[in-house]
Amino acid sequence: MFPDLNKVEVKETTSYLTAGIHEVKIDEMRNSNQKEGYTGTPYVEFKVSNKYGISYLKFSGVDANTSENAARVRTEIFKGFLQTSGATSFNSLPTACKEALGNKINVCLREREYWTTDKDTGAPVIKTVVEYKFANPVGKSISWQDKYNQKLNPADQAAYKAAHDAFIMSQGNVQTDDMPF
Repeated sequence: MFPDLNKVEVKETTSYLTAGIHEVKIDEMRNSNQKEGYTGTPYVEFKVSNKYGISYLKFSGVDANTSENAARVRTEIFKGFLQTSGATSFNSLPTACKEALGNKINVCLREREYWTTDKDTGAPVIKTVVEYKFANPVGKSISWQDKYNQKLNPADQAAYKAAHDAFIMSQGNVQTDDMPF
């Protein structure tokens, strides 16, 4: 049933880095142009790793729907990351990204909560993602602060609750307080 089981090598499972401060190496870069059929907001994503795991640092770009303020902030965050990563040439995006590859940085990753709709059931669900907050060059330390993590804000909590209640009602699972059990 399983021939030559003694000869099979099992690859070590790669885990994902959690919220916190990590010294990582920038291993790979890809962008939205490389994703066939992608039509959303353009992005650049770097795969980083250390002996504890990997993370994907995704930087949203600018498109026709991006406000001027959001465009400015996104560009500043991305350029700051590139500078921290050792890039010095900013006349060409591909050149700047290539200069970052292979370098080590200290990166701060945070947890961010958001709510979405489960693609299989249609039910509203709260999820957590680990994402890039900021980086420093190796040798320049970063102090972790719990405030970096981002919970759902009150408006999003209310929107989630309303969507969840509507979903429960649509399923016919109406709960009433007057039931004897």
